[in-house]
Amino acid sequence: MTSAANPNLNLWPRLWRHWIHPRLRVKHHFPTMALQQLTDQVSLSEQKHNGQIRFVIESNLSTADISHNITARQRAQYWFAQLGVWDTAQRNGILVYVLFADRAVEIIADRGINAYVPIEKWQQICSNITLSFQHEQYIQGLSQGLNELTVLLANYFPHRPSTLNELPDEVILR
Repeated sequence: MTSAANPNLNLWPRLWRHWIHPRLRVKHHFPTMALQQLTDQVSLSEQKHNGQIRFVIESNLSTADISHNITARQRAQYWFAQLGVWDTAQRNGILVYVLFADRAVEIIADRGINAYVPIEKWQQICSNITLSFQHEQYIQGLSQGLNELTVLLANYFPHRPSTLNELPDEVILR
């Protein structure tokens, strides 16, 4: 029987990956000081453009979520809504979501910036971050991804002195 015929064959390896990546274990790869540096980089980035960037790093999913085949993309969409990234004045919020147990990276961008940036560009940034993850360069990969996002946002939404910081800059690790 192939895995396509029986989706439960793929369920157990994924469950195992998520069970062995609790937050405490993943925190080792994202120490508090490194997360604060990334948060500071988000603040500096937002001084160069009018966009809003959020980062969420989720260690794993619950057994129920995995059993219901919840994907990294679906979780990213959940966090995009939960954090109000969609609710910026110019619709130029961006969420970078990492599902560590799956080594998955997703970018969800609001319609204001999506009007300018093709999906292939978002996929390229995700691929670059994922490549860094393969070399266990987690913070460096996210930092480089942030740099790429900064260039895009500065190009399409240049900074204005009246720009307000509409969303917190803090990187979330769950």
